[in-house]
Amino acid sequence: MTFLRKAFQYCLFTAAASVGSVSFSQYNGAVEPPEHLAPGYHAMTEEQSREWLGILAGPVFEGRGTGQLGYVRAAHWVAGKVAEFGLEPKGEAGTYFQFLPVTRQTIDATQSEIVGAADLKIPGTDFGLDRFINQAEIAGKLSFVKLVGNAPKVEDNLRDRIVICVTDEQNAGRATFMLARQRPAAVLRVVETAPSSAPQLRRPRSNPTGTTGTITKQAATKIAEASGLSADWLNVKADDSTSLNATEADLTLKLRIRDEPVAVPNVLAWIPGSDPELRHEYVVIGAHLDHLGNQGGIVYPGADDNGSGSTAILNIAKAMSQNPVKPKRSVLFTWFAAEEVGLVGSAYYCDNPLLPFEDMVCMLNIDMVGRNEEKPQEPASENEDSLHLVGSKKGDLALHDAIEKANKHVNLAFEFDEEGVFGRSDQANYYRKGISVAFLFGGFHPDYHQPGDKPEKINYKKLVSAARLFYLTAHFAADHGRFVMPKDEKQAEKTE
Repeated sequence: MTFLRKAFQYCLFTAAASVGSVSFSQYNGAVEPPEHLAPGYHAMTEEQSREWLGILAGPVFEGRGTGQLGYVRAAHWVAGKVAEFGLEPKGEAGTYFQFLPVTRQTIDATQSEIVGAADLKIPGTDFGLDRFINQAEIAGKLSFVKLVGNAPKVEDNLRDRIVICVTDEQNAGRATFMLARQRPAAVLRVVETAPSSAPQLRRPRSNPTGTTGTITKQAATKIAEASGLSADWLNVKADDSTSLNATEADLTLKLRIRDEPVAVPNVLAWIPGSDPELRHEYVVIGAHLDHLGNQGGIVYPGADDNGSGSTAILNIAKAMSQNPVKPKRSVLFTWFAAEEVGLVGSAYYCDNPLLPFEDMVCMLNIDMVGRNEEKPQEPASENEDSLHLVGSKKGDLALHDAIEKANKHVNLAFEFDEEGVFGRSDQANYYRKGISVAFLFGGFHPDYHQPGDKPEKINYKKLVSAARLFYLTAHFAADHGRFVMPKDEKQAEKTE
């Protein structure tokens, strides 16, 4: 690099640091960040975060549901932003994406049917499945169940049976769930309306164990009569009680299941380290991008869960790309897919890594950092500056120390009383692979997994503070090198 070029970069650096010092406004007691990291630190702002989160949790992405178009749009938008920042793609085939092997399964009603003795045939248009195993034929002995009244119980064994169920109004919504506990082969609830089958996502590690759905009363009547049961038994009367009629009749659901691939990508981007001898080693910063999506026409925006974490690491990515001084070791940014359906995106990456695990320094995860924790006996106003630091003492305690060092420049009030949620976010999959991890978590609130989790309720100062904390931590971690997991498991669990 020429002398003039170095001088020009230094001028940019000092100018940015000067501007940043004027806008410094973290929590009381925080001290200025190290001078060489100040430009990136101050580049993260509430205004920028409000704009990005308004898009991520806005109407275009419809809650970013796994397997839904809104998630695909969000993943491409994030990829576009990191490309704009100049980050390198680190997905498959030179892209920013690692696609999960997810398919959408649908039942072809025109080629499906229920068959039984005496040439009984029920066309696929007369029943619909909302949950089904990946099996062309589901067979079993037939049982009829009537559920009425408060807390109805069925004492008989329904395991591996095909169950046709009638209910009163109060049990209609919970009948299939209640009966599924006995592990029947299938449960079909009798309805007056025309049933239809819902698409089902098949994803890594998913293995549905039962089949549930609905069937028309006309079709259920044909099945009842063919098995020797009076059709009147299917009517629910005011004086009825819960009852069961087990038969020796055989019934088989013959299904035509169609599979089609669905775009469900993790998004991966890379900032190379500044040290040529160390840049093969890397820090991982992650957040899950997905939420609950559109369910029955109701959109769950997921502003806090986890639009806040996704926005926070976007801030870090941009800050690092603009800061004149880069980390010695590289940084891998990952926006995970399918966290809400079982940490699927991070589990898939950990089972199919695109970079060697032995070169990973640590994993920093951000999930829900945009709201103030709110409990019945703990108002939100008591948590303006607090975040839960989870899992940082399970691995190498030097990682916890690096976070505490970074926090001197932010001064968040850390709480350490939510270790119970450790297994509910993506860092848990890295920990199982022997990686030291840390998880920033704001805590639960009344809008958790509700349609009311919207951008206007976000504490943007807290969101930016979380981003600044892990921006500094990532730099410190990249200087430190790999954090080694303790050999003594008790030390890994030690707390102060």
